[in-house]
Amino acid sequence: MWWTLGFNTVILLSGLKGINPELYDAASIDGAGAWRKFISVTLPGLRNVTVFVTTLTVIACANMFGQSYLITQGGPGNVTRTAVMYIADQGLSQNQMGAASAMSYVMFAFLAVISVVNFRVQRER
Repeated sequence: MWWTLGFNTVILLSGLKGINPELYDAASIDGAGAWRKFISVTLPGLRNVTVFVTTLTVIACANMFGQSYLITQGGPGNVTRTAVMYIADQGLSQNQMGAASAMSYVMFAFLAVISVVNFRVQRER
């Protein structure tokens, strides 16, 4: 997850720029402190951005290949082997293209379900 930190930071900072400063002024007039402004203005203002960042991070983590392959190549004993590494091994090394294709479709369906659930859980009420 650390390798998506820079991108997520840029997206969250742009989301912060999209929050209307007048909301913070109104909260100050109402007597809200820094913590109450964060809870009542900043977090609700970042709701859609947070859903987007969370969904992209989950998808990026599920599709991780390069980091594990370059550092450990799946070892020792395949403990750092990711699903994408296994699919690539089955399709390219083991010449099992049908199995690799089926696993790719299952992974796609799994990530699609996770994304829909994430959007439904975190959507505005």
